[in-house]
Amino acid sequence: MSAADGMRLCTCGAQAAVRRETRRIAGSGEEIVYRVACPVCGQTGPAVVLGERDEAEVIAEAVAAWNALISRTRPLE
Repeated sequence: MSAADGMRLCTCGAQAAVRRETRRIAGSGEEIVYRVACPVCGQTGPAVVLGERDEAEVIAEAVAAWNALISRTRPLE
């Protein structure tokens, strides 16, 4: 797996993928967020807001946040 394909292993062993989601914010607005999520167990990484930033940069940040989450969960692997 490479960072380019957006796939990461979850703690359950399944492949988790980067998701683009739209969520509502106060004032009837919407914002786009990216996060890594596991389709098997439902574990998700932190949401990273796209805003006015570059999409590739935000995806890389979401993957890095997922990796940090997984490394705290499985520190010896």
